[in-house]
Amino acid sequence: MKTLLSIAAISIASVSLSFAAPVNDSCPVSGKPVKASITSKHDGKTVAFCCDKCKAKFDADPSKYADKVD
Repeated sequence: MKTLLSIAAISIASVSLSFAAPVNDSCPVSGKPVKASITSKHDGKTVAFCCDKCKAKFDADPSKYADKVD
């Protein structure tokens, strides 16, 4: 039973780490407010976007927009 509880605790901790809060409030591509469900990882940070098109632009060339990420 102790092992089962340990596994459950580790699983919960890993899930909470994967849903880190975005570091930005405005989209680095468009400047619009972000949707916390549309994100990418960049330099170990979670970056949010206003839409999938902006996410795709960022993912294609993050260095172009990285200075707009807090």
